[in-house]
Amino acid sequence: MKLTHRIAVVRNVANALVLLGLIGTVVGFIIALSGVDPEQASDVSAITPMVSTLIEGMSTALYTTLVGAILNVWLMVNYQLLAAGTVKLITALVEFGESNGRA
Repeated sequence: MKLTHRIAVVRNVANALVLLGLIGTVVGFIIALSGVDPEQASDVSAITPMVSTLIEGMSTALYTTLVGAILNVWLMVNYQLLAAGTVKLITALVEFGESNGRA
């Protein structure tokens, strides 16, 4: 039915958000590790920028994971509400049609 297909978009977007959060996590780790140079680890003046880049990358990774997960949960709850409402609506319409068809 058209109704059930239309609300499936909400579920698909929720699933896509998990994947986007995961991609953001990978990008964050790439950013974090791009600033680390093992050859300069003994140089105290080079450690500060490396740690700064590491923290920025980890921040990106964690925030994208968090946002993707929260939005996924929120959309899946909404999807379940819409799906239940759709079933109730279809049931009510069928019952209405059956009761009026007998009269």
